[in-house]
Amino acid sequence: MRSPESPRPAHARPSRRPSIRPFTGATGGSLGEDILLARHGDQIFRLRQEYRTGLTVATLRDGTSDSAPNRIDGGTLALDPTERARLGWATLTNDGDPESLRELRFLGRLSAIWIAVSVLLGLLMVWGMATLMEPATVEQLMSSYFQTTTFEAPSSTP
Repeated sequence: MRSPESPRPAHARPSRRPSIRPFTGATGGSLGEDILLARHGDQIFRLRQEYRTGLTVATLRDGTSDSAPNRIDGGTLALDPTERARLGWATLTNDGDPESLRELRFLGRLSAIWIAVSVLLGLLMVWGMATLMEPATVEQLMSSYFQTTTFEAPSSTP
């Protein structure tokens, strides 16, 4: 019987040169490692993680390499908001589902009504200021908004 302090077997000891270290699948790796193991099995010589691109790259025994994404969505690059909106709009408009087209028409009508009401209320406010207020008051109101005022501390002498 071996004691718990006995050295590990030779096949489990790490090699002195990490470049020729044999690959063992015993470590809990990423999704990319699992995909590459399923594709190539024992032909994998070395694995490395590319965190910037979200890929796992395997160097095979014959010198070739293969890569797999570390995420389920394929490791797609993050899009800026305008590209994401453009892709979403293309998906909505190219969809042949009548339900989504009906929703788009409803949202278009709702947006048009909102814009019309906003413009109408803005014009109504301008008309009300022009007809109900004195021109001098409107001029003072408009000019005092852009002027800076300085506040002086009250004097402490009685």
